[in-house]
Amino acid sequence: MANLIRWNPYDELQRMREDFHRIFGAGSPWTGWQGSQWGPSVDVREVDQGFVVEAELPGVDPSNVDITVSEDGITLRGEVREQQERGETGYRQIERRYGSFHRTISFPAPVDHERAAAEYKDGILRISIPKASSVQSKVTKVFIQEPRSEGGELQ
Repeated sequence: MANLIRWNPYDELQRMREDFHRIFGAGSPWTGWQGSQWGPSVDVREVDQGFVVEAELPGVDPSNVDITVSEDGITLRGEVREQQERGETGYRQIERRYGSFHRTISFPAPVDHERAAAEYKDGILRISIPKASSVQSKVTKVFIQEPRSEGGELQ
């Protein structure tokens, strides 16, 4: 008696992905995120005093993140480095993102870039930027601080 094997279309997609990886090799833009730029997932909310930007950056060393705030937006740049074990052989499946990232977000109102503050906790980068009382024309680099207590948004 023959065994019936149920066909799963997702298995075919996985085989295609593995074939691309085998043909083009790691680091190819066709094989995922390795070696290519990507942008982190970001939430932006307007609060009474300004804007709060939260970016998902799990596994990122905060010292590898560059935050630049201008009067009308914010730019996040950095890099996630892949940890490779020596002597690694055999099967590997890589789904996490590696390489340089870049993300620019515009604000609907001018902000006071000189008072922007950032903190990094549990893989989330949180930047608080107060609204400007008057339009300014400078750019400010923001440094990541140690996390504040719960609810540490704009004050």
